[in-house]
Amino acid sequence: MTPFVRCLTVLGGGLLLSCPVAAEPEAPGAPPDPQKPAPAAEAPASTSETSTESGPREPKDTAAAEAPANSSEATGTDAEQAEQAVEKPAASDTGDEPPGAPPPGPPRADEQLPAPVPAEPPTSRSRHVLLGMYFGPFYRSSEEERVSYGTSLAWGPYVGIEIMPWLRVAGYARFEKIPVNAKPGAFDTETDQYPDTSIEQESLDSSGLGIRAAPTWVLNDWLRLSAFADIMWSRFTASPPLTSGATQITSAERAGVGLNYKAGLGVNLEPVRDWLEISLSGSYGAFAGQSGDAFNNVLQGFDQTGNIVHLAPLPKFKRSLDLFLAVGVVL
Repeated sequence: MTPFVRCLTVLGGGLLLSCPVAAEPEAPGAPPDPQKPAPAAEAPASTSETSTESGPREPKDTAAAEAPANSSEATGTDAEQAEQAVEKPAASDTGDEPPGAPPPGPPRADEQLPAPVPAEPPTSRSRHVLLGMYFGPFYRSSEEERVSYGTSLAWGPYVGIEIMPWLRVAGYARFEKIPVNAKPGAFDTETDQYPDTSIEQESLDSSGLGIRAAPTWVLNDWLRLSAFADIMWSRFTASPPLTSGATQITSAERAGVGLNYKAGLGVNLEPVRDWLEISLSGSYGAFAGQSGDAFNNVLQGFDQTGNIVHLAPLPKFKRSLDLFLAVGVVL
């Protein structure tokens, strides 16, 4: 062997001896080797000892590198066990499963998003004006028996205004023909008698204007009861009396006016709510303030020979009684 080869061999052996041999980690769960001594527990070095020691500490670095891996594995195992515990809750000691949570109750208004909007109350149509027509029988009595007045058929338009739900004011017009029944000698006067002559008076042509205030009791949406007070001004004209017999009399037209005060009751029906109204009313009244040449003055006329003759006036009205049916539209 040459001296150069011998030198290389010596250097290689020294390097081999100087290299540290890393211990193989034991498999987890393997039994400890009885021939291998247990590693001694190393006390943690103080700060002063750490600062004075020198040299490489490779075994500790290797252990430190393996520790995080083992920690991550343990952490993953614990997480899996926690998930299994949540998915499979432990049974009670009696072996029965725990009772489930009660179902949630209905949501409150403050829990709903968006917040619920309260429903608007139904709005009823405002009632202000009522337009319609009425008709019915109207009877008036006479203050004197010599002449009586028959029952007339009165009719006319009306307009009502609801000041309040329980109070209505109405105005109306009235048109009618008032029959007159004269007994024999009904038109005789103190100076002129007509025993051989028949005298007849044609129906009086009457028209009037009235106003009514009617407190109302609302029973429901389609039925109302009312009590009312009424005043009507009327005027009539009387054509010249018709004569037949021994005396032929030519005379003039007469007229009269008066007030009729009435009180009554009524029933109002609404077959179509807030649109159509049907009412039935009746009243009883008295007349006052009557005047005119038909009531107060003797009628002057001429007979067939040209002589002046006289006829008695018409008697005044005394009491009234009426019954009317009305149909109106609510505006």
